[in-house]
Amino acid sequence: MKKNSFAIAAAALVGATIATGAVAHHSFSMFNPDVEIVKTGKVAKWAFNSPHTFMMIEDAEGTIWAFEGAAPPSLLARSPQMTGETFAVGDDITVIMCPLRDGRNGGAAGLFLASDGTVYNPSDAGCRANQRTAEWPEWVAKGYMSKEEAEAAQ
Repeated sequence: MKKNSFAIAAAALVGATIATGAVAHHSFSMFNPDVEIVKTGKVAKWAFNSPHTFMMIEDAEGTIWAFEGAAPPSLLARSPQMTGETFAVGDDITVIMCPLRDGRNGGAAGLFLASDGTVYNPSDAGCRANQRTAEWPEWVAKGYMSKEEAEAAQ
């Protein structure tokens, strides 16, 4: 009986450890989810690799911006799907992002608006702009550069 109890307890502990590791993830506290801003530029790099995808763009002033997105398996399951070939260096792109709290040039990717009008959702929960997939293309077309600006105009 003692052997069975020990075996069950050990199995439960191993199972809990494995389950915790499978869902472990870093904090999103480095991003400000209450601020959504627009950055436009050309794709400098589209890194479609685990554990996170990264979009790097060069803006009109030559500044490089980096945006963290979800893991590749997640993006492959979304519609429209994103792959390693979805974006090419030099493509025009608009990124809706939630900035890094420390002011560096980057943030959490909320949405990617391609030059052909396609709206992609690369979000990994660090930015809630993906909850406004209908609004953001309209706001960008009207020239709004932030959620705050767009909502103030409503």
